[in-house]
Amino acid sequence: MSGTTILDGIRQLLEPYVAADVDETSRQRLALLVLGIIQAKSAAPAQIAKALATLGLSGATAESIERRIRRIENDPEISATLCLHPLARQRLLLGQPQHLLLILDPSTQDDRIVIVTVAVWYRGRALPLAWVTWPGNTPLRHERFWVRIAALLDTVAPLLPVGVTITWLADRAFGTPAFTDLVTSHGWHYVVRVQEQTHCRDRRGREQPVAAWLRHPGDRRKLRGQLFKSRGWREASLVGYWSPACPKPLCVVSDLRPAWYLLKLYRRRYAVEALFRHYKSYGWHWEQGQVGDLSHVERLLVGMALATWLALSVGTAVAAEYLAQRPTGHRRTRPWAGKQSLFTLGLQRLAAMVGGGAQVHLAWCFTAWDAPNWEDQITFYHARAFVFAWDNGL
Repeated sequence: MSGTTILDGIRQLLEPYVAADVDETSRQRLALLVLGIIQAKSAAPAQIAKALATLGLSGATAESIERRIRRIENDPEISATLCLHPLARQRLLLGQPQHLLLILDPSTQDDRIVIVTVAVWYRGRALPLAWVTWPGNTPLRHERFWVRIAALLDTVAPLLPVGVTITWLADRAFGTPAFTDLVTSHGWHYVVRVQEQTHCRDRRGREQPVAAWLRHPGDRRKLRGQLFKSRGWREASLVGYWSPACPKPLCVVSDLRPAWYLLKLYRRRYAVEALFRHYKSYGWHWEQGQVGDLSHVERLLVGMALATWLALSVGTAVAAEYLAQRPTGHRRTRPWAGKQSLFTLGLQRLAAMVGGGAQVHLAWCFTAWDAPNWEDQITFYHARAFVFAWDNGL
């Protein structure tokens, strides 16, 4: 598949979802940006230009292409609202999930930029939905932190399918009524880690910091009570476990009934850490770029988000191919495909497509939203055949 062919494929893939008021030039720029990020495995304009130059899309030099990339950074029509949100809204609707996990987490680009991202959990990885950025190491001006978070949640709300159960996962920075009240006001659920000094009062009136309910490694506790004394008591569940392998206990609070599965649910928050790795190191190498202007960063974030959606979509198609292969019943260990994430499988297939080693029609392919991590799914698929000699005549 030539560079021109895959560029046309990406353009056709994005076309139905880009807002109608985005003009033709911006649509072409968007497809070029996404292809450049995937080909370069970098969001740095210079690296994107070099990668695009190797595809022979035109007779332009890398220097000329970089100037074009810089013009993309100045294009106000390349925004999450116009170019990502219509796609996210439609794919979440068509996926027909019964339950969606949304992850909220902050990160930084070195010390220059702070980004707070909302992503949806998908088979062990996270698909970016929306974000807010501001300069790092400087006091917030105008809107304060929780005002920005409230606006971010308001941005996400119309992207979500009506009638689907939504649960938010977040780390200790959001273990406060300032966040949980915002979530419940939308009719959503939450499972959030809290600081050890957060006070909890049980049904009998016993009150102590959450860490005091778990005194020794191996202890676990679940209860329904009241939390957040300093901000005014809120009815909530506390579930905690002190793993002997960890120096401190894990304590989460939720509006849901107290149950051990909440700890397992919370651990799915770590998918957003994988997303940040895709952005920063293995993936788009965002931190190696020198773009510091927030409006320019916004364009690159749109490109990285769409490139991530595309990589995970292609990875899903590759995963379906592995699941369609009949297991031998002899494998006792994790198969090779299970050692690769959906993101990695997608990048490998996209690289083969650009290199002409694979002729695959590009199409959005998000299935089995309620499936477990891909790595676990393919492992269980083979393990079941091994244990039960599943339909293989053994």
